[in-house]
Amino acid sequence: MDTERHPSSRQTIAILSRGDAAARREATAQNSRFVRVFEALAAAGIDAFPVIYDESFAGAVRDQLLGADGVLVWVDPIHQGKTRAELDDLLRDVAARGPWVSAHPEIILKMGVKEVLYRTRRRHASLR
Repeated sequence: MDTERHPSSRQTIAILSRGDAAARREATAQNSRFVRVFEALAAAGIDAFPVIYDESFAGAVRDQLLGADGVLVWVDPIHQGKTRAELDDLLRDVAARGPWVSAHPEIILKMGVKEVLYRTRRRHASLR
C-alpha cells in the first residue's frame, strides 16, 4: 500500500457514480443507493466513501480518486445523453497513477460488452 496516500493500514475504496453538484454535496454512505456495499466493505475492515461524478467537476473527482486505494465504478455507459468518454479518460489516468479501478476502460473495451449486448439483443427480446 502507498503510505503517502494513506498513513493508516486500512484500505480505502471510492464508490463512483454519476450525479449533479447537489448530489455531490449531499452524498454520504448512508444515503447512497450503494448503502449495502458500504456496509459490506466496512464489515470487511475497508473504508469506503462516495464520489459523485459529472464532467463539470471532473478535476475534483480525479483528486478524490487519487486519494483512494481503489475505485468501484457504477456509471452507465450512456445516461441522459452523456457518455463515459471523458470519465474513461479520467479513470485511465487515475489507474496509471496507482489506484485499482474496477471496470477499467481498457478491460471493458477488450471484453466487448456493448458488442455482446448488441449481438444478443434478438435472443434476449425473444425470451420476454
